[in-house]
Amino acid sequence: MNDDDPTPDDADDWVRLPDDDDTDHVDAVDDSPGEAKSPGWLTTMLAHPTRVVLSAVVIGAIVAGSIALALGVFNDSGSVGGTDIGENERIAQNAFTKSVTGDCLDWPAGDPGKPSKVGCDQKHRFEVAGPLDTAVLPGSEFGESAVWPGTERFAAIRDEQCPVIVDQYLDGRLDPQGRFSVGMMYPSQVQWDKGARELRCGLQQTGKDGAPDQFVGRVADQDQSFQWPAGTCIGIDRATKKPTGTTVNCTEAHAFQTTGTVSLAPRFGNRLSGKPWPAAQQQNDYLQSICPVQANRFLGGKNKLDATTLNVQWSVLSEPSWLAGSRTVVCYLGLPDGGGFATLVGDARSTLLINGKLPVPPPQAPPGRALPTPVPLPPGVEPNPIETPAPAG
Repeated sequence: MNDDDPTPDDADDWVRLPDDDDTDHVDAVDDSPGEAKSPGWLTTMLAHPTRVVLSAVVIGAIVAGSIALALGVFNDSGSVGGTDIGENERIAQNAFTKSVTGDCLDWPAGDPGKPSKVGCDQKHRFEVAGPLDTAVLPGSEFGESAVWPGTERFAAIRDEQCPVIVDQYLDGRLDPQGRFSVGMMYPSQVQWDKGARELRCGLQQTGKDGAPDQFVGRVADQDQSFQWPAGTCIGIDRATKKPTGTTVNCTEAHAFQTTGTVSLAPRFGNRLSGKPWPAAQQQNDYLQSICPVQANRFLGGKNKLDATTLNVQWSVLSEPSWLAGSRTVVCYLGLPDGGGFATLVGDARSTLLINGKLPVPPPQAPPGRALPTPVPLPPGVEPNPIETPAPAG
C-alpha cells in the first residue's frame, strides 16, 4: 500500500462529519477524515456560530463544512494500532493520520474518507491547525476500552477545545464574521473500535448544505471576508426573517441578492498597511457612492432598480474583522420587513416576488432609495446606521 494513498479494507466507516447546527449529521468515508460544515457570512444577520467539523476517521478524520466557516479537526497521535481479523493487523495510515500543523488536505467532493495532502497553494478543503491532546479530556473517555463518544460529544469537544488551538495557530487573527470556521476531525465508530483516537482541529470554508468548499491559500495569508459573486442569492429562514448565510438558487426563497463586492483596501489600507479600522460611518460615506452605481449597473439602469422596489444595501466590516485582515464588503438588494428581510423569490433582473407578490413600483422613487437601510446584515457585519424608510408596495 502506498502510504500517501492508502485504501484500507474497511474504508466504509472511516470518517464522520458533524455540523455546527446539526451535530447528528454523519458521513462515512473510505479511509480519511470527515469534516463538518460551517456558517455563513452575515454575522449581524445571522448569529455566526464557530464552525467546527467533526469527521470520523478509521485512519483519519476530516471535517466537513456544516460548521465550517471554520474547520476543526482532532488528532492525538499518528497511527493507531488495532485488530480486525488478523491479530497483528494495524489501522492503515493516510494523509489525515500523517498530517501535522500547517498541512492542507483535500478529498473528492462528498468523500472525506479519501483525503490527500496537497500544497496549500492548491485547492483544498481543510487546513490543519493542530492535534488535540486527548489527555485534557475527562478520565478514561479516550481509553483503550472506552465506548465511542458519538457525534454530539465530538461536537462538544470541538466547541470546547478547537477554538483555542485555532486561535494559537492564527495568532488570534480569525475573522469571527468571515468565511472560515473552526472544525474537528474524529474517528468513526468502526475505526474507534479498532483503536483509532485521532483528533485534529483546523479550518475550512463551508459551502452549500454545510459541505466544505475548496479554497486556495493559507487562511492567515488572505482576506477572510465573504466574497459572493454578483447575482448570488442568500437563503432566508422564514420563521425569523433572517438570512441563512448559505447560497441558494434565486428561484428559491431568499433574503437578498448580491450586486457585487467592494474592497476597502484602496481607500483605507490593505491588510499589511497597519492602518487603523475605519469606523462604520467612514465606510458608509465611502460605499454610498459605490454600491448604488453598482446596483444600477447590475440591474440595467435606475428605472429597473426602482421597479423592483428593493433597497440598495451594503455590509461594513467590524473592527475584529478588520484586524484579522478582512477588507471586502458586499453590496446587495433587499427589503426590510418586520425586523428582518422580506422573502424574495426570483432574480431581481427578471421576475421577482416579494412576500409572494409582484412588486408595485411607487409613482416616484422615494428620496434616499440609494441609501442602505438597517436591516439585518450578513454575519459579521456591523449594522448600517443610515436608515431610509422602505417604499410601499
